[in-house]
Amino acid sequence: MKAPPAVLKNSGDAGSGEVYLDWEQAVDDTGGLRRCPVCGCRELFCRKDFPQVTGFVLVATAAVLSMVLFGLRHVLAGLTVLGAMAAIDGAIYLFTGRCVVCYRCRSEFRGLPIRADHPKWDLSLGEKYRIIDGGAATDRSTPEQPR
Repeated sequence: MKAPPAVLKNSGDAGSGEVYLDWEQAVDDTGGLRRCPVCGCRELFCRKDFPQVTGFVLVATAAVLSMVLFGLRHVLAGLTVLGAMAAIDGAIYLFTGRCVVCYRCRSEFRGLPIRADHPKWDLSLGEKYRIIDGGAATDRSTPEQPR
């Protein structure tokens, strides 16, 4: 496995600049992430690495097509479309890889080994690092001091 990059150039809408990654303390002995190399947060979750828009478009297209077929009284064809979509969805689920995501900065990491017991999304942690008003994620684990 080749070494991960130490610096990433940010060319997105948020501005340009460089992000320095700290891989020394982020990776454990097996190569899995134990903390985010971008922000240092220890709370990470894993999820399926599939674009949600693509899944939505596939399901919406199958639903509209089957409704049209049901309306034209082609019930068997409509059920076939729904069955094919269920089979495609199952195949996508089985063959899609996983990625690790940081709760705080929402950085996504692919191509790294993921432990079998790595935690999935947790609502309470998601609320702890919720993004407010389109800004950066706020860590609300420690209350702010009054001014």
